[in-house]
Amino acid sequence: MKFSSKMDEIEGIVARLEKESLPLEDALALFEKGIGLIGECQKFLTEARQRVTLLSLDGSESPLPEERRASESF
Repeated sequence: MKFSSKMDEIEGIVARLEKESLPLEDALALFEKGIGLIGECQKFLTEARQRVTLLSLDGSESPLPEERRASESF
């Protein structure tokens, strides 16, 4: 499943949990599924950040220009 599909599914789960009056068992199952999807998304983002860092020309920890500017202002 693609990252964007996982994010859409997480949003759907949150909407259902907020709007519907679900039995506790169903709500817990949805919550567990959402937590699992969040973990998968976090792993993907961590790996993507590592790839970007490796591919950056100067090899800095913050390869994205906006992150570099933010760190330089401190």
